[in-house]
Amino acid sequence: MACGTYDFLLSLHVCLASPDYDYADYDIGRQWIAAARQRCSARDPGALDILGRYLGDGRPGSLHATLTSLVILCPEPRDVSHFLEWLATFPADQLAEVLLDQQGLGVDWPELLSAALAERAAGVPGADAAMTRLLSQFADDVRPTVARVLADLEGARNELLAALRVWNETVFAGERAAILPLIQREAALLERQRAEMPVDRFLQVAMLGVEWQRPAGFRRVVFAPSYFCRPAVFYHFWRGTLTFCVPVASTVLAAAKAGVDAREPREDILQFFEALGDATRLRILRLLAEREMYLTELSERLGLTKATTKHHMVKLRAAGLVTLYDRDRMTFYALRPDIARHASQLIDEYLGRPPGS
Repeated sequence: MACGTYDFLLSLHVCLASPDYDYADYDIGRQWIAAARQRCSARDPGALDILGRYLGDGRPGSLHATLTSLVILCPEPRDVSHFLEWLATFPADQLAEVLLDQQGLGVDWPELLSAALAERAAGVPGADAAMTRLLSQFADDVRPTVARVLADLEGARNELLAALRVWNETVFAGERAAILPLIQREAALLERQRAEMPVDRFLQVAMLGVEWQRPAGFRRVVFAPSYFCRPAVFYHFWRGTLTFCVPVASTVLAAAKAGVDAREPREDILQFFEALGDATRLRILRLLAEREMYLTELSERLGLTKATTKHHMVKLRAAGLVTLYDRDRMTFYALRPDIARHASQLIDEYLGRPPGS
């Protein structure tokens, strides 16, 4: 789906990431991120704090919500302005579920949320058993933020919408004209692949090294091309729909540049060999040659933080060297087969030689 609203939201997730580690995961670069944050803060010094509180900026007490799964629910046109207008009318109970959805919550947390909202609406003094149980599902530092959201859902909505409008006006509106054609080209490429391939093969190719377990209630996948999340992938499952944000391919970026020297190596070739040109990433491949591993296992074996290890895994997955498996909200990694054959193919393509020559 060629819709700029996904990239509007992803540009925020990128800019709210940790500058110590996560900025390096995104090709957009630290300089662009710093300039975007400065433009937003110049208009409203508190906007980034509000956005970080709801969408997650790594500080204690911040939620980790994403609004990407809501874009497909918005009636057309789904541009940013219409999406924000529609979000102002979105049912409050569903908005609470979106804002409070976090990893590690029990399977019954949506039912607890409904019961807690019903308690609050009834206004019976002392009737807070469901609210107490709901809050116990969250980490200690997050509970005050959750309680604040539930105490004034409309206030939280208005605060978030105001900050989102500031981000749109000061940052995304100025980028939209340049990135929308790239998003449209990537969407057209995905449409061609979908028409030419069996469904399972298309999903394997389009999900770029991510193997995702389909849970009960799964109904559809929405592929949303993104310029800002490159080379990472961003995905979220909500109410039967997996929203999978696909980074715009290097071939699409190259095609958009006029007068590119044919002798210039493609971005995917550079990405592949850059990933191999690092001692830590080579050690990771050696470990994965033994067996599949979780991120925590890899970080412990390497003696690195999980954030640093994740940065390396983003590079390896984007280069097509590893597969990320997501099952039961747990992720682990495996070595992709035929790495040597793929390396040979990339070299032959660049040198203009027949494959295997």
